[in-house]
Amino acid sequence: MNGLPQVWDQLRRQGLAEGDVPPMAQAQVATPWHVRLMLGVCGWLGGLLLLVFAGLVLPDPFDSHSLVVVGVLLLIVARMLLQGQPPELRAQFALSLCLAGYGAVAVAGAAWLPVWGTFLAAAGLGLVLAIVMPNAIARCFGVMALLLAGEGCFRELDWPSPVPVIAAWACAAAWLGETRWAHRLGQGQAPLSWGVTLALWVLGLAGALLHGMDLSVPPAWRALAWAAHVLAALPLAWVAWRLSVRARPALRGWAAATACALVLAGAWAPGVAFGLMTAVLGYARVRTPLWVGGLLVALWSVGWFYYAQAWSLPRKAAVLLALGGVLLLAWRGIARLGAPEGGHD
Repeated sequence: MNGLPQVWDQLRRQGLAEGDVPPMAQAQVATPWHVRLMLGVCGWLGGLLLLVFAGLVLPDPFDSHSLVVVGVLLLIVARMLLQGQPPELRAQFALSLCLAGYGAVAVAGAAWLPVWGTFLAAAGLGLVLAIVMPNAIARCFGVMALLLAGEGCFRELDWPSPVPVIAAWACAAAWLGETRWAHRLGQGQAPLSWGVTLALWVLGLAGALLHGMDLSVPPAWRALAWAAHVLAALPLAWVAWRLSVRARPALRGWAAATACALVLAGAWAPGVAFGLMTAVLGYARVRTPLWVGGLLVALWSVGWFYYAQAWSLPRKAAVLLALGGVLLLAWRGIARLGAPEGGHD
């Protein structure tokens, strides 16, 4: 088979091409999903077998010192395997080692530190993964671990947590200014956006179990805790205002007012505000996983809040009817909202 220079020379003699030979580039063919799934399973199975082998070799695999050494070694090996553009099998194997190393170090820290210190160390290790790991999934996990471990630290100390506020505003800013963030952060934009979003969804689902009314904070912190819940839900109104920039002033004000009403509901059930905000962003950005996941989080939070209240059935029915009307009006307004201009604003 002739090489590219010979083929290009023949095309040039026939008048079908002109100029020098173009630089050779490998054709990137999308791997079928079932092949990627099989390679992923094989990679994670290989990581599991390696961990079993390490457990058999070490005298006491559950000793805290052994866990730290093994965890750090696994993280270093994962960092080396993820360098460059690894094939799918090696990338999945490295990801399994990365998560195992993170878990080993976190468990070892639990043996040395108090509970809040363990969460703080886990948050710091998540920040390290988000910075040093060259893989998008590993960075996404690092961002999510940073936020969730930070939330656990504040809850263990019985302090009002600023983590939902930070996650909600960062999620809204990331998806609203997606093109700007992609220009500034490059390949780090997607892991940051999705890591913050996944952490926000987990916080929303946990908020359905531990909603704002049941936060075990001292009375002196209660006003600050309520302010934090309102600030965490407020990005929903900001997103509605920004996405309605092309709408008529009356429609824009109506959308913002509806979003503010949902913000007040978000102080009682944070998952409602978090889920609706990501659903609206996903709908505006034409990202199906984002709006589907956000809608599921919102529905879960509404359902749990409904069954958790010791109300009579007529009162629950009235609340559901009112909420259904608000959601229908909100969806009708969302369908008319225009997205902000692309590029760098």
